[in-house]
Amino acid sequence: MDERDAREEIRTLVSELNDTPAAFSFSKDLVLKAGLVLVDASGIGFKVSNFTQANMALMEQNWPAIRSRLLAAASLMSTFGYSGRTLTADSVLIPIAYYLHKRNVGSGYVSSAADAADRQRVRQWVTRSLLKRGIWGSGLDTLLLRLHDSIRNHGLNSFPVQEIEQAMAAVGKSIRFEEAEISELLDVRYGSQRVFPVLATLYPGLDMTKVFHEDHIFPRSRFTRTKLAKEGIPEHHIEEYLAKVDGLANLQLLAGVPNIEKQATLPAAWLKGPFFPSDAIRDQYVRDNDLQDLPDALEGFLAFYEARRGRLEHRLKLALGVA
Repeated sequence: MDERDAREEIRTLVSELNDTPAAFSFSKDLVLKAGLVLVDASGIGFKVSNFTQANMALMEQNWPAIRSRLLAAASLMSTFGYSGRTLTADSVLIPIAYYLHKRNVGSGYVSSAADAADRQRVRQWVTRSLLKRGIWGSGLDTLLLRLHDSIRNHGLNSFPVQEIEQAMAAVGKSIRFEEAEISELLDVRYGSQRVFPVLATLYPGLDMTKVFHEDHIFPRSRFTRTKLAKEGIPEHHIEEYLAKVDGLANLQLLAGVPNIEKQATLPAAWLKGPFFPSDAIRDQYVRDNDLQDLPDALEGFLAFYEARRGRLEHRLKLALGVA
C-alpha cells in the first residue's frame, strides 16, 4: 500500500474526526502521523515502507483509541488557552495524544483534580516548546520518535518532562533559553502567533477555559498622529508612541466581556469603572497584570511601557529558567 492509498483509506476517518466539535482542525497528515505514533510503528515518515498493510490494519483497528486521544489532546490544549488561531505548531498534539494513550486516560484527565499537577507539567512543556524557535520545524520525524520513546519508557504514571527535555537536547532541540531569546520574546508584536504563548507563560494563573483576547492596555485606536498631537504629545515622541503601541509591554490577556467593555477607554479610567467593584479587587488585578503606576493620560505612556517591560522581563526569566 503506497502513501496515496493510505491517505484515501483514512480520508473518511479524518472527516469523521473533524465533524466532532474541537478547537482544532485535524489535517490528514497530522492524523496519519499521529496514527503511526500511537500504534508504535517503527517509522513515522511519509514513506511507502511505513504504510504497510500491517500498519494500516493496526491504525484501523485502533481508530477509536486514536480518535479519542486526539480529541482529548485537543481538549487539553483548549484548557491551556490554545486554538487553531493561537497554536503555532499542531504537531505538538501528537506527543500529548501518545502520552494520554500510554497512560490509558481519556477526556476525564482534562478536568480531573488528581491530574492537575500533571497537566501543569504538560502545559509548561508545551508552552516552552512553542516559544522556542525551530523545535517543530525541520527534523520533525526524528523529534517525534524521540518523544515517543521517552513517553513509552518513562510516561506510564506522569508526564516525564526531564526525560523528554534530555531527549530533545540530544537531537539539537533543547528548550533552554538564553538572554538574547528573552529579549526577542519581549519584542514580539501584536498580530504575531507568539504573543499568546508568551502572555500565557507570563501569567499562568489565568483560567484559560475562558475566552481571552490579546488586548491593548492603552487603546490602539488612540494612537494616530492626529490624536496624539491633540493630546499634547511632542512631535519628536509620536513616532515612538506609534512603534510601541503594538509591543508586548502594551498587551495583556483580557476576557471577552471586559475587553468589549474597555474598548477605547484609557486603562487608568477603566480600572476605576464598574468591572472593579472594590479597591481590593482592583489592586489585585493591577498586581497580577503588572499594571502599577498607570498614568491618567497618554503623556505617561512611554515611561509606563518601559517600566512594565522590565517587569515582564523579570517574570519571563523566572518562568523560563534564565538566571
